[in-house]
Amino acid sequence: MFPIDLAFWTASAVAIASAIGVLVVKDIFRAALLLIISLLSIAALFILLNAEFLAVVQVLVYVGAISILI
Repeated sequence: MFPIDLAFWTASAVAIASAIGVLVVKDIFRAALLLIISLLSIAALFILLNAEFLAVVQVLVYVGAISILI
């Protein structure tokens, strides 16, 4: 298994686990933190797809907005 494959599977597992955590957790603060983790792992997937601009936009717009909202 190549390191890029390992990074892809790790980022996708973190994205899926944190997205499920957003749905399951009752506390709104922890759900927002899990949403930030989910969006950061999606940005990591964009970087692995060589779409750096989308990764930067993802982090600046969505993760920045949620962290300001918290």
